[in-house]
Amino acid sequence: MTDGPFDILGIEARFEIDPADVRRRAVRRAARLHPDRASDPVTAAEQARELALVNEASGILLDDIARAELLLAMHGGPGPSEDRTLPEGFLESILATRMELEEAVASGDQEGRERLADWARSEWAERRAAVASILDRNDPPVADDLNVVRRELNRWRYSQRMLEQLEPSDTVPGP
Repeated sequence: MTDGPFDILGIEARFEIDPADVRRRAVRRAARLHPDRASDPVTAAEQARELALVNEASGILLDDIARAELLLAMHGGPGPSEDRTLPEGFLESILATRMELEEAVASGDQEGRERLADWARSEWAERRAAVASILDRNDPPVADDLNVVRRELNRWRYSQRMLEQLEPSDTVPGP
């Protein structure tokens, strides 16, 4: 079994994937690997390890940010600890937005919360689209593109965290 999530599930290494296809492939693979189907304890243990890899691969591929991080690493791009760059003025802007959110929450301002949630969803979608447009080009991304993806991912995480704070987990984009 190979180590890469795309290989494990037999999916082309792209950003835009069909989540239903990922789930189908994971279920099919899991059914074949279930340890109860093994004929001996050694095989059962190996199948249990492979099943864990299938579950991990599925989780990564179903999470937009984790999938983008994986593709960025596969292309040789910088990891989150290697480049924390954000656009000029972004931190100040997000700090002001988060203060506005805290005030809306503290005062029970539901309209303010909804407006900020709409902003965070829009920001999330814009960052996702920017990353997808670079990672899914026909030509492999060059170093400058990979740096742009890293910055977009750094920024994307802020909107993800804000959505996690604002909305129940079942409505936050992602897995």
